[in-house]
Amino acid sequence: MDIQYYITFREVARCLNLTRAAERLGYAQPSISVQMQKLEKHYQVNLFERVGKKLQLSIDGLKLLQYADQIVEAYRKAEECLATPEKTNITIGTIESLAAYYLPFYFHSFRYAYPELNVTILPSSNNEIIQKVKQGEVDLGIILDQPFIDPEIHTTLIREEELIVICPPSHPLLARKELAIKDLHHSDLILTEIGCTYRTALERSLKDGQVLYQVVSQLGSIEAVKQCVIIGMGAALIPRIAAREELDKGVLHGIRLHDDRFPTFYTQIIMHKNKYKSVPLNYLTSLFNASDSVS
Repeated sequence: MDIQYYITFREVARCLNLTRAAERLGYAQPSISVQMQKLEKHYQVNLFERVGKKLQLSIDGLKLLQYADQIVEAYRKAEECLATPEKTNITIGTIESLAAYYLPFYFHSFRYAYPELNVTILPSSNNEIIQKVKQGEVDLGIILDQPFIDPEIHTTLIREEELIVICPPSHPLLARKELAIKDLHHSDLILTEIGCTYRTALERSLKDGQVLYQVVSQLGSIEAVKQCVIIGMGAALIPRIAAREELDKGVLHGIRLHDDRFPTFYTQIIMHKNKYKSVPLNYLTSLFNASDSVS
């Protein structure tokens, strides 16, 4: 049986939509249908059922999916094990602030050990990173979130990330050494993009605390957020690591947000539980673990 049939079956099982699976795999829909028919003929079972207009896995389909995952992963392990170095490059999904302000030091160390390999960064939102890890589109994800749990994913907490409210010099909030959610009452706030985990937590905390505030801008770039704060448009919540240079220069000031309503955030490595860890990938993850890992 062609390994591609199992790869296609897994994608159809995830999407439960032949057209969407075809788009993801780069096939024409009839080709997807033919592959599924050949699998069903081989095993002499129906892998899918239609309930109204919706496609769903049959009982036999659920059984085969477990084995398909093992078959495809074993196939990929064999390919990676026997591949030339050029074929063992590492792809990481992460958010902008970690890509820019946290990861470069580790990539520099990795480069010394594996100068022939390339590390590719795919900036995404947390939810997109999680999906890419599950679908095998990236080797690992590095996210900033509350402790993350998923039955398909192995998670390693690397370090607690301090989140601070940044303000320009002479801002009224600078009178406080720490901020509670209530201290943001009637503040002008610059928010990061929708889907950002700490923005979501901030908005939830403000709502729970019945705190009134004005959103003056929503930006998808940490650099843009910082520049808007510097020119006095308002305050913003970002990780401390993203503002180190500006804090050192004194063009921004940062105040820790400390409130029972606001959760603790961690930088975390996430990998699919069935992901084969090549020697280079294992070395890269060990760099993070050795320096920062949370016990």
